[in-house]
Amino acid sequence: MQILNTWEALASHTNGSGPCALAIGAFDGLHTGHQALIQKAVGAARQQSGTAWLLTFDPHPSRILRPDTGPLLLTSTEHKLRLLQGTGLDGVVVHPFTADLAGWPPETFLQRLRSAVPNLQVIVVGANWRFGRRASGDVPQLKKWGTAQGVAVEVPAAVEWQGAPVSSTRIREAIEHGRLPAAHAMLGRPFSLWGAVTTGRQYGRELGFPTANIRLQDEVRPPTGVYAVRAHVDNRPHNGAAYLGLRPTAQGIDSHHLLEVHLFDVTLDLYGQLIEVAFVEHLRPDQRFPDATTLQAQIARDVARARTCFTAPP
Repeated sequence: MQILNTWEALASHTNGSGPCALAIGAFDGLHTGHQALIQKAVGAARQQSGTAWLLTFDPHPSRILRPDTGPLLLTSTEHKLRLLQGTGLDGVVVHPFTADLAGWPPETFLQRLRSAVPNLQVIVVGANWRFGRRASGDVPQLKKWGTAQGVAVEVPAAVEWQGAPVSSTRIREAIEHGRLPAAHAMLGRPFSLWGAVTTGRQYGRELGFPTANIRLQDEVRPPTGVYAVRAHVDNRPHNGAAYLGLRPTAQGIDSHHLLEVHLFDVTLDLYGQLIEVAFVEHLRPDQRFPDATTLQAQIARDVARARTCFTAPP
């Protein structure tokens, strides 16, 4: 899967490769609704012996349009690109979202998109997709433009869960309230956080449970506490237990959230590596312990319970 930084670069990469089918949107979370859009674009491209691409933006439009009130994201751009691997797309365009672009009238947005992708044949978007200044462009306008330009506009039916459309907002609320099974159902996979392993205080190692400390990005997080997790390192899964919180017992309280992951039955040099940590089950809330000995005993119980999450029937 190719990754481009501007839609202008797309013309040279699709020239001579047939019609281009393009899925457009923020795609925060890559949930089941997004996956349906992507598969629609991939299917359209294959029917016409063309290529399937996805157009998204960085930073997320909310960071420019609502910098003080925009929600935390489900996935950073880097995490999103990892999740897009294996979807069947030929490539992804991560176009810069700027205040200038946000100010374009809808007609200008479409004209520039058409100029950048002359072999554009199919556009796939969600029913509520908006574009242009003050989000004044909508799907009816896009379809009218597509008819004039000879570009088919596909709008797949919304994917529903429990009687309502799947959305990033619903998933975000489920995660923040600790409803992991609901988030799992709407995402089509366990909720996960993604980041680089950094050097920590080695406190877990001192207690007999070495951990990988993950530098968290600006993503939504579930409630603090201890979880059974599955970490993906170099695309290989490893079961483990993780702590998410402010670590109130270890030498005072940290000023920012930590994600510390203890992998079962494996010793790996993870410093500097990027890993994805999927949350399987919440084991207990965060709590303060009177001393290291009490904490150590509780961690042993947490690890034993986490192991059962991977041996019991689903």
